[in-house]
Amino acid sequence: MLRSPLWRSARCRIAARTPRASISRPHLPRPAQHPYSTDPLPTYFTNPSVRVLGPTVWALTVASTIYMGCATYESYQDAQQFKSRVHDGPVTYDAIDAAKTSGRLAGSWQRREDASSESPSTLWSGASSAGTTLAAIGALNIAAFGVQRLSPEAFMRFSHVPASARNFTLLTSAFGHGGVLHLAINMYALANFGPPLARSRTFESSGSHLAAFYLSAGLLASLSQHLNTVWPKKSGRGVPSLGASGAIYAVLGAWALSYPDSRIGIILLPGSLPANEALYYIAAFETWGALIGWGINFGHAAHLGGLLAGAAYVQFDGKNRLWKPAKRLAFDQMKRLNVI
Repeated sequence: MLRSPLWRSARCRIAARTPRASISRPHLPRPAQHPYSTDPLPTYFTNPSVRVLGPTVWALTVASTIYMGCATYESYQDAQQFKSRVHDGPVTYDAIDAAKTSGRLAGSWQRREDASSESPSTLWSGASSAGTTLAAIGALNIAAFGVQRLSPEAFMRFSHVPASARNFTLLTSAFGHGGVLHLAINMYALANFGPPLARSRTFESSGSHLAAFYLSAGLLASLSQHLNTVWPKKSGRGVPSLGASGAIYAVLGAWALSYPDSRIGIILLPGSLPANEALYYIAAFETWGALIGWGINFGHAAHLGGLLAGAAYVQFDGKNRLWKPAKRLAFDQMKRLNVI
């Protein structure tokens, strides 16, 4: 914006008439510099403010965009396969869906009758395109961890600080990890629970559907951890948080409701429990940690948010209430624009 010399001279006259004391900036208090000082720190250093509306709107918008983008991609791929392999009748969403159900299109899914009783690690061979998605998710987590190790500045890019003004770290923090053990535990859980979840009735070996679920749930889990520093726990607002645990817990929650008769062991508890019963114990543990705390700096709110998101997605039939309507909407828009 251009400003004339007349405006500058008027500004100088106003400044000359204003007493110096009235335009001087107040000095903010600073924390004590002496390492052994017992003086309390100012409030805004120990308990900084946390934004709520901006990060919430950003997270919901990005999660919806990711979900819709994955649905659009799968609708486009299905239409292209239908054109090349099925030649009877016009290309409509219902015709494509019927062809996939009957097995005439690649990527069709058939449920194994004994799948619910198998252990989590026995279904890798049937994951189809979802197997590629799971491998890509694991590779992204490992690559992000490598970047963190090579560049100390990248650590903060993959960490979310609730008191900061950065929203994008709500997503990037779902791929960063604090150490090798942290990464190994999350990837081990993904390798065990991911393949059977991919073959469940909810995902039907769809890599796009699984990617939409994983990324959206991970983003919502990060948002849960962010909001947990506002209420009820007002600590940790300046502490970086990162890890794929929130998304992994979403996978765990969805798996537990998809295969309720499968058994799972819980650390520090003898034996194993049915998956649906174990879900209650895990949820209770994470709820206590999020509301009261266990004295350990774990992302309990992210774990709980991811667990509830995954369980709710299966319980309330996310495939028919969210995924298929999203695919139909994307198909209709591409059809109207002559993309397919």
